Amino acid sequence: MNLNNVNKRNTREWAMFNGNSKGEINRAKFIEKHGGEFTKGPNGWIWEEKVKRVLSFAKNTKRTIYIFTDKSGIKYVSDNFEGFCRDRNINSSAMYDVISGKRKTFKGFTVERIRPEDKG
Repeated sequence: MNLNNVNKRNTREWAMFNGNSKGEINRAKFIEKHGGEFTKGPNGWIWEEKVKRVLSFAKNTKRTIYIFTDKSGIKYVSDNFEGFCRDRNINSSAMYDVISGKRKTFKGFTVERIRPEDKG
């Protein structure tokens, strides 16, 4: 089972929790194994991890870190802005507009930039 597909509509994992009569049993087994909780959203059940992951950075790194958040709340951490956008077929110019505040979102993504001097 791919945990990244649990909240993606029309995937095998999503359908297992939303699209059949055994959804409630499947959700209970999944929570028992992986933790977290399912909440009912407008497009079906959404799984959320209870444990928040803490990011730590090396103090001597000079790379800027980008935290991309998709519309379902999944966060992706990358130090390669252009590569992340290219892999997901997202216009990087529009994402730079999101960073600068000219746009709120683009294709459901928001992005936060953490510069080396902000890491402490």
